[in-house]
Amino acid sequence: MKKISWFWAAICSLLLIIVFIGWQQFGKLNPSADMLSEQEAQKLVQERYQGKVSLIKLTSQQYHIELEKQNRLYVIKLDAESGKVLSFAEIGSTGKSTPPAPPTEVELTEEEIKKIVLTAANGSLVSLEKIVTNQETTFKAIVNEADKQTTIIVDAISGTILSSTSTAVNQPPKRLTEPEAVQVASKQVLGEVDDIWLETEGDRTYYFVKIETKDDREATVQIHAITGEVLSVTWDDHDSDNNDKDDDD
Repeated sequence: MKKISWFWAAICSLLLIIVFIGWQQFGKLNPSADMLSEQEAQKLVQERYQGKVSLIKLTSQQYHIELEKQNRLYVIKLDAESGKVLSFAEIGSTGKSTPPAPPTEVELTEEEIKKIVLTAANGSLVSLEKIVTNQETTFKAIVNEADKQTTIIVDAISGTILSSTSTAVNQPPKRLTEPEAVQVASKQVLGEVDDIWLETEGDRTYYFVKIETKDDREATVQIHAITGEVLSVTWDDHDSDNNDKDDDD
């Protein structure tokens, strides 16, 4: 009888151990109704720390959660029943790099734009105007060249010449300079220039160059001030004046 009693006692003890172990395992795998669900735990952490949950698992009535925030990685231990944060630790970076912000576009200065313009067109800068259209900024430059006027459009940021157009300009006729007029007159009469002056008749302008020769004679050369054409050579006749004086005597 004693053997049978000890046998049943051992059987009962073994059953109790099996039930206890089973309850432990079952309890770990199946959270009770009072425990937070994974969705609730994830929402709680994300709202509290403003990050993104990348991993969550339940172990021994605790949620082990990995949270990504600002390219950093954190591990959080959360009580599955109360929702209390048991630990919060940073374990490194996520390995994800934030794309760099695009560089701020800086406009070229007016001096830089002028250099670009005068490299493209050999002349004098008449005007430089900044134009903003559809959030794009350009410079409009006008350059006077020898016989034309050129309008150049330049991108304000890159300095690229977007367009260049030229129009012919009617230049007023160029007038001879006094040295040029003297040179023309000296080819007609050899001597020393005594005087030079300009006269205008209507819409025509003339140079008059007075030259004194070595034999004391004087000649006045009339030259067209634009074309350089010699129109007349007039001599002052001193011999006639002397003869007239002798006759009077």
